[in-house]
Amino acid sequence: MAAAEAAEVVAVVDGDTIDVKTSAGESRVRIIGIDTPEIGRDGAAGDCYAIEARNFLDELLYGRKVELQSDSTQADVDAYGRLLRHVDVDGQSAAVLAIAAGTGYEYTYDKSYEGQSDHLAAEAAARDERVGLWGACPSVDR
Repeated sequence: MAAAEAAEVVAVVDGDTIDVKTSAGESRVRIIGIDTPEIGRDGAAGDCYAIEARNFLDELLYGRKVELQSDSTQADVDAYGRLLRHVDVDGQSAAVLAIAAGTGYEYTYDKSYEGQSDHLAAEAAARDERVGLWGACPSVDR
């Protein structure tokens, strides 16, 4: 992986997107390797477990110092202009922690990424144990 960039989490947008402050300023970051249920916007209903996913990430990351790492297998930014980064807190992958807690699922966009096997293992364990959305959301069929 590339060298880590220190950042502080200044907002949690949803279960897989955060706003950070680095020495270069503020940026929106889409966390690599996880997808979470969508929060309803503009009065629309959200997906099952969307609020829980956001709240988990908020408790895990808000106000904390994290390390951001780009991944040579992935683009630098996504179609929405968000930085694509691995996010580590206290030396642990925020994505793997969230997936293990059942707040989201492993997500591969286009190409495999560094650490993908850890994400897949966390999802398999959460699914087998019916943790989080795997036990709460009847519509989850992944």
